[in-house]
Order: sequence, then C-alpha cells, then structure tokens
Amino acid sequence: MHDTGSFHAPHHHHYHDNDASGASREEACALLGYMVAHNEHHAEELSQLAESMRGLGMADVAEEIEGALLDITEGNLKLRAAFALIKEG
Repeated sequence: MHDTGSFHAPHHHHYHDNDASGASREEACALLGYMVAHNEHHAEELSQLAESMRGLGMADVAEEIEGALLDITEGNLKLRAAFALIKEG
C-alpha cells in the first residue's frame, strides 16, 4: 500500500513484475536470495535514516522507524529460513 501524501523519497528501480507463480525451483531460489539481500539493504538505509532523525532531535520519529526495522528483520529471518529450505532441496 502506498501513501498518497506528497512525500517522494529518492527512488531506485525495483523489478517486482516477476511472476513467481510459474517459477522453477532455481528461479524461486534466486528470487528469494535477491529479496533477502534487497530487504537487508533497505534495513540499512532505514537504520541510517533513524540515526539521522535522532540527530535532528526527532527521537519519536527515530523510534517509529526502529520499530519498523524490528518487523523487517523478523520478516527477513523468515525469508532466510525459506531460502535455506529451498537451497537444501
């Protein structure tokens, strides 16, 4: 779900048009591996943003971002588990 507000963050390209429903095991493994790394990159960016917000005196904003980071980390742990399972075969 995208926010309809006027904020536009710097954007990088996402290739989310992959139809994973017909993916082979190898394609699914590659996609999961990519998504884990991709999510970790976003988590690093968000961590830096939280640190910046804290430095600007916006501790409440930093805390919300850090809370989201906990959720992202938990989700990525589950994706890593799925990745390990598919790699094992």
